[in-house]
Amino acid sequence: MTSNPNKAIKTIGIYVNTNKQNAYETAFRCVKYLVKKGITPMMLHNQYAEIGCFAGVKPCFKDQFYSASDCLVVLGGDGTLLGIARQASAYETPICGINLGKLGFLTNGDANSYEEILQELIDGNYTLDRRSMIISTVKKLNGEYESQVALNDLVVKATGIRMIRLTLEVDGMLLDDYTGDGVILATPTGSTAYSLAAGGPVVDPRADILLLNPICPHRLHDKSYVLPGSSSVDISLPGSTGEIMVSSDGQVQMSLNYGEHLHIKKAPYMTNLILFRHRNFYEQLRKKFSDH
Repeated sequence: MTSNPNKAIKTIGIYVNTNKQNAYETAFRCVKYLVKKGITPMMLHNQYAEIGCFAGVKPCFKDQFYSASDCLVVLGGDGTLLGIARQASAYETPICGINLGKLGFLTNGDANSYEEILQELIDGNYTLDRRSMIISTVKKLNGEYESQVALNDLVVKATGIRMIRLTLEVDGMLLDDYTGDGVILATPTGSTAYSLAAGGPVVDPRADILLLNPICPHRLHDKSYVLPGSSSVDISLPGSTGEIMVSSDGQVQMSLNYGEHLHIKKAPYMTNLILFRHRNFYEQLRKKFSDH
């Protein structure tokens, strides 16, 4: 985590999860507050039109929105922030979440604290928490490649309810053949998500590791592996088992078929989460676990 007290904020991108309650109302309030403070809010064209084309807002297309904003304010829950992180991480644009959802593990506060959050951003009173990401690439049978990136986790599972068999290699060395529901490859950020529900450990987000966690393995001794963050993991299907789905953050998917190869490694860029001084991972952990 690195200090960033003197960051001059001139433009702030506002992204709205329109499915959340009070989403437009909160967006309107944020935009109005920023304009009053002399900050230029940026919004995607469609969302800009939906909140009523408020004066002072700069509408833009996706590439400009993610790359030209000094930071992004995401109005939604953790799922919304994960989706934006996959878009913005290539530009390493800082992201600040305002929670309109339930858990809010990655966000900085709720809609009622929007003024305090925005003022902290304007004043530069925050730190950047750099979170590692993983990138997965499938080499298809036709020779083409398909890739996707994840901040939380990559999950490999069958499309139905049957068990599957997977061969896993770490840094070119055979780890094992797994039979079960699938496997989870999780970052430290994702250690508190699906991997935790599957019996994996909680990992401090500052750790440089990669979690490999079997899902309902068919052998009692199969447990999670903690790998170096620099590790590369290769997954293949030792037999014809039908189509396998590869899911990033539970939001985007691609397929893996017999004869195809999946390669997972740390992404060459990171997600920059904006955190304020009152935020503490362990305090947040205690609070969220006691609430749920």
